[in-house]
Amino acid sequence: MSPERTAAPGADYWRARARALGERAVISTDHPDGAALDDVTARHRAHVLPALAAELDGTERTVLDLGCGTGRLTADLAAAVGGRAIGVDPVPELLALAPASAATEFRTLDVGEALPLADDEVDVVFTLTVLGGLLHDDELDATAGEIRRVLRPGGLLLLAESVSDLPRVEHWVPRSADDYARAFPWADLRVAARFDDAGDPIAVLAGR
Repeated sequence: MSPERTAAPGADYWRARARALGERAVISTDHPDGAALDDVTARHRAHVLPALAAELDGTERTVLDLGCGTGRLTADLAAAVGGRAIGVDPVPELLALAPASAATEFRTLDVGEALPLADDEVDVVFTLTVLGGLLHDDELDATAGEIRRVLRPGGLLLLAESVSDLPRVEHWVPRSADDYARAFPWADLRVAARFDDAGDPIAVLAGR
């Protein structure tokens, strides 16, 4: 991930958003201001956790929650594998809001640097509406390479990402399911589930 490419409006946008919105910075602003964050999170859980459970083969013990934000789902991911989850995010203001848990660990990603994990450290990599925030294809390609590095051979990749066909905006690039499949050719991604998030179509892509 290139520092000069992500400095503005990428990482800077999300840090400003975190300062302005606090824990609500991690959900779409298309959700009404009065929508309870717990309710939005519960709907996310109801869609992505069953999709994850259906893809596990029983050998997984460690999950990377990439772009974890405030860690809303990190403990759930640890519970899903009966092990631990590592939440990684480039926005310290969001990580500061993450709840402590014996089964979770949170690490800060320095923009432009490698993921703060060892080679083959995790059995599952999970994202929830994260990769659209990579504004350039070379950033997505670099991130895909890092994901492959930290995911053990044969590990599970589960991406829950927007596949909207709306035009790009300052902080978000819509991509299709096929775009993500091309970015991760080694994972043989397929659409395992779909759901709506405040009018935004989300595809849950899974592969190994």
